[in-house]
Formats: sequence, C-alpha cells, structure tokens
Amino acid sequence: MLSRLFRNWPRFVQMEHLITPISPLALRLIGFNPDAQQASTEIVQIVESDPVLTARVLGLANAAAFGNAGKLVFDVKTAVLRLGMNTTTRVALAQLAAVWMRKSTRMPDRAVLRTLWFEYLLTAFCAHEIAWVLGDSSVSPNVAYAGGLLHDIGSLALCGAAPELMTRFIRSGYCVGTPLHDEFVDAHTKLGENLLTRCGAPATLSEIASRHHAGFSHDESATSIVVFLADHLHRGVLDRVPGQFSIPDEHPLGCFGEPTEIVDETVEALGLVVSLDQIMENVAGESARIEALAGDFA
Repeated sequence: MLSRLFRNWPRFVQMEHLITPISPLALRLIGFNPDAQQASTEIVQIVESDPVLTARVLGLANAAAFGNAGKLVFDVKTAVLRLGMNTTTRVALAQLAAVWMRKSTRMPDRAVLRTLWFEYLLTAFCAHEIAWVLGDSSVSPNVAYAGGLLHDIGSLALCGAAPELMTRFIRSGYCVGTPLHDEFVDAHTKLGENLLTRCGAPATLSEIASRHHAGFSHDESATSIVVFLADHLHRGVLDRVPGQFSIPDEHPLGCFGEPTEIVDETVEALGLVVSLDQIMENVAGESARIEALAGDFA
C-alpha cells in the first residue's frame, strides 16, 4: 500500500485541496530584507495584518524564552523592538508554517505530527545559523530558515493523502535501508518540488524540497546545500542539551539514516570543518525558543 502511495505522487500534485496554499504573508517574510531602510515598518505591517500572527508575536515577546524583562508589551512595534527583526521574522515564519501544517495534515497521532514540526524547526534554526556563519550574500538566512521549515512539504502531502498509513511508516523509522525508503525519498522530494512551484514559492525553496536528500553538488544553489546539511544536525544539537527538548525517544527524528561521507564532503565544501561544532552549540543555546515554538503542537 505504501509503495502504491509513493508511485502515485504525480496524481497528488493535481489535487488542489490536498494541502492549503502557503500564506502570502509567508512569501513576503521569506523575501524580507532586515537591512532595508523601511525594514522595521514593513515587518510591523506584516505582523499586524494577521490577528493570529499579532497575538503570537506579542505572546512570545512577553515570554521568558524570548527575553521578557518583566514589563509586558501590548503593541507590535514594541514587540519587534524587543525581539529584534531577525527573531521576529523567524517567529512569524514559524507561526505561519505551523498554522499551514495543522490545516494541511490530518494525522491521527498528534504526537507524531509534533515530532515532525520539531524536526522542521531544528532544521530551520540550523540552516539559519549556517547561513549566518557563512556570511555569503548568495545565502539569505531568511530563505535558508524558510527552506528548513518547508523542505519536507512532500512528506506532509503524503500524510494528508494517507494519514494513518504514513503515521505507521514514520513511527517505523521510515524503513531506512529498504527499497521502500528509496521510493519514499523519490516521491516526497518530487512531490514537494512540484507543490512549492505550484504555490508560487521562490525557486530556491522548490529546489530545496527536491534536493534535500541528494547531497552536495556543484550544480545546485548554496542555500539548498545549507539546508541539506542542516537536516543532518538534529542529533548533534540534541546531544548538547540532553533532556531539554520534549521529544519522545521512540519517535524518529528525520528520515535519513546515519550521516554519510556526503555530509562530511558538504561540511568541507562549505568551509565549516572548524565552525560546525559551534554552529550546533549555538542552536542548542536556543533550545528554550525552539521549545516555545514547538508548543504549537503540544
């Protein structure tokens, strides 16, 4: 049944109601430039245009995990000043992605859905940190972060098409090392690429969905390579803060097997051999924030 599901991925591309469209606000945030002259005004306008997003940003600005100094803030402009534009952008993107994920996936096991969401948050934070360390103008930290959140959209679409079957598949560990896992990789990467293209997402995000299992290649964008690497750093981050993340050990995190030589080649190609440990340490240092964002699926 799973094999048949995976072979049918082209049919799912045509099913308009399989997943809901990505919010136009998310697309605005992906292209947001925090260094632009009117950046603070724009981010406030984006947040204020959605009441749920406004409530979420205000709530997190008043949360201890995001630097609450004791005095409550009640307006978006002050919340943005407290959080900073970089953090506000990540918070807003995560909120919009969480709403989209809840609407698009009818999984019977909410714990599995939360584990998926936690994995995407970790990937996004790792991708953002890698992009920040690289300091390459061709790799936007915002786009890398969005790529981390949305790279597995094909898996979510398959979960929407067959929620109970996919729940069992995920809980089994994705059958890594079997032909069925190979079929899954082919299906969800191609499905994700096509769905993001149909949604009008930037081409880089479609490429990330397509290539996040492919490894390092000179013919793909640097951002895609960054997200590929970020998607392999979950365990490295978790090992630095044992017990601080509320993810059950029995839920597999990520649909890869053990890191391979391709991961080492990617680290070397990006020039991150020396800084990789610090990258994971920095992401681990944001564990309270990641937990706060993961709370959407508690």
